[in-house]
Amino acid sequence: MDEMPWHPFGDLSVIRKFPSKKNHVYLVDIEGKRMILKLFTSDRCANEFRVLSQAYDVGIPVPKPYEMRDRAILMEYVVGRTVNDLVESGCRNDLVLGVASWLARFHRIFIDDDGKVLLKSDAIFKNFIVADRIYGIDFELSRPGNPEEDVGEAISFLLDTNPMFTDEKIRLARSFIERYEDESGIKLNDIEDSIAKSLIEAAGFRQGQRELLLKKAKDLIVLRPFSR
Repeated sequence: MDEMPWHPFGDLSVIRKFPSKKNHVYLVDIEGKRMILKLFTSDRCANEFRVLSQAYDVGIPVPKPYEMRDRAILMEYVVGRTVNDLVESGCRNDLVLGVASWLARFHRIFIDDDGKVLLKSDAIFKNFIVADRIYGIDFELSRPGNPEEDVGEAISFLLDTNPMFTDEKIRLARSFIERYEDESGIKLNDIEDSIAKSLIEAAGFRQGQRELLLKKAKDLIVLRPFSR
């Protein structure tokens, strides 16, 4: 394991390091209690701590935030596997729709008078953990916006992971939208545009699948398979 960067929480034991493209995330032991230590390489630490605290206080399933110091957060360790891991090992429609329910609840609670919601952001299946229920993690990019952004990102992730763009996944995406709208009370507008935007972004760093992703994004905009 690489040497842990400086942190402000004193003596602790590192159990393991989790993969993270943006930050340094560790499972640690402090006085016999396992926690997650997240060390930020950006100035988004306070944003994540604020959103975690707000969500936890209203009963949304997220790790309990314990303390923030400098650019570091200690939070609850939720023992489980990601929705992505479980879906990849066998299509679990219940978990996919569980993410729709989680987003619906999050948006329903954090919505303003103009219809803007607090976006989870980075709403991919890797950022939802299955334990006694589904927990959302990783809120550093959370911000106000249109609900279609989160829903479109989640559906894009569903469609462009193997097996990609199957009829079953198209049907599941429709069910995702229906579940979200039913439970949030929010009507999604032009959801194909948001899904296509996420696919185009994915094409930028997946060169081997670039042409396919761009074609599917164009098809979504032209054919509008989820509009009714």
